[in-house]
Amino acid sequence: MSNEGVLALAKEVGDDWKQHAYYDEVEGLIPAAWEKLIWPMIGACDFSTTVDLAAGHGRNTEYLLPLARHLHVVDINPENIDVCRRRFEGRDSKISYGVNDGTSLAGVPTGSVTLVYSFDAMVHFDSDVVRAYLREFARVLAPDAHAFIHHSNYTANPTGRWMDNPSIRNFMSKELFAHYAHKEGLRVLSQQVLTWDGIPGLDCLTLLRKPNPLGDVHGTYTKRDGMLFVLAGAHESATVTLERPGTVTVNAHAHEWCGRLVVRQGERVLATFEVHDPQPQSKQCVFEAEAGEVVFHAEDRGGGRGEAWVRGLDVQWRKP
Repeated sequence: MSNEGVLALAKEVGDDWKQHAYYDEVEGLIPAAWEKLIWPMIGACDFSTTVDLAAGHGRNTEYLLPLARHLHVVDINPENIDVCRRRFEGRDSKISYGVNDGTSLAGVPTGSVTLVYSFDAMVHFDSDVVRAYLREFARVLAPDAHAFIHHSNYTANPTGRWMDNPSIRNFMSKELFAHYAHKEGLRVLSQQVLTWDGIPGLDCLTLLRKPNPLGDVHGTYTKRDGMLFVLAGAHESATVTLERPGTVTVNAHAHEWCGRLVVRQGERVLATFEVHDPQPQSKQCVFEAEAGEVVFHAEDRGGGRGEAWVRGLDVQWRKP
């Protein structure tokens, strides 16, 4: 679909949410939702720079404001932003207000955001609009940052109008959302399917993370296309430096001639990872590491199989 078509779909939904009575009706429901649904999924996130997307009249903003150092309050409708300005007048020194086009976060700098948040809004968005927003999340999020999105899980009417669906949900599923997120370079950490308006499985909460690739590698190793490094024998090694403790994910490529990948920090072995396999395939290893140098070696597991091919490294910083 053309960009103009996606913008039109966003406006169609947005036009239905100007000064909507629903905002007042559900204001009192957010405390229970925050306690039971939202906080258990996002409590460990970094709220330093947060985007409240499709903020409406600011009922979610009330909960995000005390947690954030800077808060972008974004909505497609100027009327809703005006309501938020009045609501938070006198306590909005750390809020930036923005009216967007319903598909982008054009006013938010690239790589500046630690959390994108949207609750009880994206359930109505067309799947093409959802995909456009996921692309924007990947742009604005800093490495190792998160996005928490409440979206539709309704698939019963794929060719019909969203206004005809239960609770005016648009076509989307938890699987399609995860697929789009993957395509845009984001990783799904968790998904929770919800009952909404008494309808089992109508909605889904998804927590996404932008990978934090460790690309600053030094040492003696072989460079191959599509690989971060290749250890072509015991004489080669690769070293990365962690600025603080974290969980490291190694994405390797297994070959029949590969051996064993050993990861050390000082004298301590963090992981021993078999990458020998008769059929070429991807393999993954996850381990905890402290701040400092992490060294990768390849060991011969017998028969001269002593190579290790590493596609990439991703670190999720440990929260203090």
